[in-house]
Amino acid sequence: MESKLVERVQRDNDHHAFEQLMRQNQSPIRQFLRRLTLQNQGIADELAQETFLKAFVHIKTYRGEAKFLSWLFKIAYQQFVSSTRKKTEQTNVEVEDKADDGQFERRLVAEKTVKNLLKYLKADERAIFLLHFSHDLTHQEIALVMQIPLGTVKTKIRRSRLKLKSFTEINNSEKTDEK
Repeated sequence: MESKLVERVQRDNDHHAFEQLMRQNQSPIRQFLRRLTLQNQGIADELAQETFLKAFVHIKTYRGEAKFLSWLFKIAYQQFVSSTRKKTEQTNVEVEDKADDGQFERRLVAEKTVKNLLKYLKADERAIFLLHFSHDLTHQEIALVMQIPLGTVKTKIRRSRLKLKSFTEINNSEKTDEK
């Protein structure tokens, strides 16, 4: 189905087909960008719009060698890198949620914990980590998205895990010392 939509956009410049592709893929792209920008929803949404605009303009370059979503992740990451070069400092925007029960509080604590841990990773490490663990991309797919060697992907995932583990252990020991 997705390949037929891509074909229609490539062949006929079909805006409706692209709109369907965008609807199918916007959630993972926005989630990826929000986490890359450390939950700065405004910047992430702006980058997502730029990602889909760029994807539409350059869709004829998509060859189907990887999943369409992987191709979009590649564009999104390039938009993020370009944006961070232009903007050296970003402001954080509070996460909004309308849930009323304790589940919201637990989710907020979990999101803050992840956000706090992710800030210890460099932008490229954060992107690789999120693509692998949040979006289930294979190492090979991440290498294509990031345009880096497969071995580099594996190394950065391993180093990121170790770095996050050490920060978690340090944080836990500090909490224990406070008691």
